[in-house]
Amino acid sequence: MAEPIKKQPELISTDENKDHEFTLSKNMAILVRLKNENITRNTQKVTDITSALIDLKWMHRHEIYPWRAKEEVYGAVLEEILNSHPKLKEQILRRLESHYQRLKEQEAQTLSMTRGLAEKTWKSSTL
Repeated sequence: MAEPIKKQPELISTDENKDHEFTLSKNMAILVRLKNENITRNTQKVTDITSALIDLKWMHRHEIYPWRAKEEVYGAVLEEILNSHPKLKEQILRRLESHYQRLKEQEAQTLSMTRGLAEKTWKSSTL
């Protein structure tokens, strides 16, 4: 049996070649966009807020260190004041507790807003 004759690919003219390059570049751009959308969609589902906050804290650790040093200095000063003026202890501790509770409340509000933004359920009060 004779083998069927294979058709040779036709040579593409320069105009057709440009059209093919244009189509190829368009298709590649679409594929890249689809890939990026899939990555974004999948990572939004997988990443939970706690790990994202830990990642942010790790990224900004050099900015956090001065705050820790400041806390230690304030703690040492506060301890010295409490040791030298024991009658002010109750008043100072009350104020510290009220400030702490206010900070805790603000942090809880921030975290709930962050969670709402991540889950796309948060609505701005200005809209």
